[in-house]
Amino acid sequence: MIKALPMSTSRKPLLLLIGALLLLAVLTGCAPEVSPAEDPPAATEAFTPEPTRTKTLPPELTATPTEPIGLQIEPDDLADRVVRFAHPWVGEPAQTLEDLAREFSLTNPWQIWVEVYAHGGETALLQALQSDRAAGEEEPDLIAAVPYLVADVNGEDALVDLRPYFDDPTWGFDPDSQADIPEVYLQPFTRSDRITALPLAPQATVLFYNRTWGQELGFSSSPADLETFKRQICDATFANWQNETRQNGTGGWLINLDPAVLASWYYAFEGVLPDEGIPSFNNDFGQAAFGYLWDLRSQGCSWFGLQPEPYPYFGNRLALVYAGRLDLVPVQAQWMEALGSEDEWEVLGFPGSASETMLVSGPGLTLIADTPENELAAWLFAKFLLEPESQARLVRSLFSLPVRTSAMDLLTDFRTDYPQWAQGAELATSASALPASEEWGVAQWGLQDAVYRILLDETGEITPILEQLDELVLELAGERP
Repeated sequence: MIKALPMSTSRKPLLLLIGALLLLAVLTGCAPEVSPAEDPPAATEAFTPEPTRTKTLPPELTATPTEPIGLQIEPDDLADRVVRFAHPWVGEPAQTLEDLAREFSLTNPWQIWVEVYAHGGETALLQALQSDRAAGEEEPDLIAAVPYLVADVNGEDALVDLRPYFDDPTWGFDPDSQADIPEVYLQPFTRSDRITALPLAPQATVLFYNRTWGQELGFSSSPADLETFKRQICDATFANWQNETRQNGTGGWLINLDPAVLASWYYAFEGVLPDEGIPSFNNDFGQAAFGYLWDLRSQGCSWFGLQPEPYPYFGNRLALVYAGRLDLVPVQAQWMEALGSEDEWEVLGFPGSASETMLVSGPGLTLIADTPENELAAWLFAKFLLEPESQARLVRSLFSLPVRTSAMDLLTDFRTDYPQWAQGAELATSASALPASEEWGVAQWGLQDAVYRILLDETGEITPILEQLDELVLELAGERP
């Protein structure tokens, strides 16, 4: 059961985030609808051996600057260790992780057992971590979450640096396996050669495009540049004005104010968010990106939907294009079938001034085990989750991107069944990563509010709004007196 965390245990970043949300609510007076999160299910225990947790460090084990104590453990000391693994997924993804944990527990040569605890989303997971810590209860050893959020609960020092494990010739990834993991997935979790987490299930933010309707509008190919994108969505809007069976004002780009979508537009105009440090948007890239979105809105070529879900709008030709995550592919396919639509559709990157842009993001596997034995045991299970076979199974349930390139060889039938997912996976070779930083974690909600205000503004004067945004981000990050 999740319990409220006493205020004394909260860290400053959590207070800043709460303050940010309250301030944004005051600024806008309204916010886009968000579907309520499901109640987190009860924790699921896959296995029931008695845990072996010894908090007394053996005197012969001594940490060195280059080798953590966990790497000095003898294999026999891992027998009957229990790894507690917490993650934010439910449904089929949770079942896949449960199955992988059972497989690892029954086959690993060290006789390590894994208990899996599923939670109904990232918020529920963090609340459970706070509750466990406040109550002095046993905490997970391995957590699938953004590292800075785990650090907010457990303290920065609690996060194990995974670099020594990653590079260790005995327990880590060999050079070929390291080369099999694209740098774009490790980048958000690497700080000064320190690895704070392993990527597990990267998600991509993409555009969904109705190719059949685009061809009927006279376009032989999908929009690959900004001018073509604008022309196509404006023509779709005009077509719906002429069609008595459709709603006036629809047809173009269905606006999505998700921070990852807005960041994608920023990157499309060659803007970059720092891996570390405070983002700023009142610059040439921000002016161009959000000025472009304002122009689309002012000409009536983009519109706000009244329903929170884009699928029926897209299936009924009320939107030529909308933005969303790659894991929406199976849901959109089901809607097309339910609506009887025979339109062909595809997944695109964001058209920009240079080339198509696609951003990836997702939780990482953070390790906070309390003993050297549990630390190494948790690392070995994390490594197992990154094996190509494990990654292929996670992709099938999460519609994520595989962390291991070689896992694509195991997904031939999946690519055939879901060609739109395959299109997104092909874009991953040139993708960029969203920062997994506390600064972006705070700034993203300010960006959402600012762009909302820009799109509602009738004057097109976006500079004052972007100036206020940068000032707000600095204040929330504690960089202003």
